Amino acid sequence: MEIILVKEKETPGTWRFKEDKEGHPLAIYLTKEQVKELGNPESIKVKKEAT
Repeated sequence: MEIILVKEKETPGTWRFKEDKEGHPLAIYLTKEQVKELGNPESIKVKKEAT
């Protein structure tokens, strides 16, 4: 399963990346330092594999 999270909102210390769907979208918060380490992406792809 792959989920695409789009950069949505900046707060003083973090960026919120959120799934583009209605209801209960998945959201993650990354520090600005983490976003910078990732190359300042506009979206993040999360891949979940069964173990």
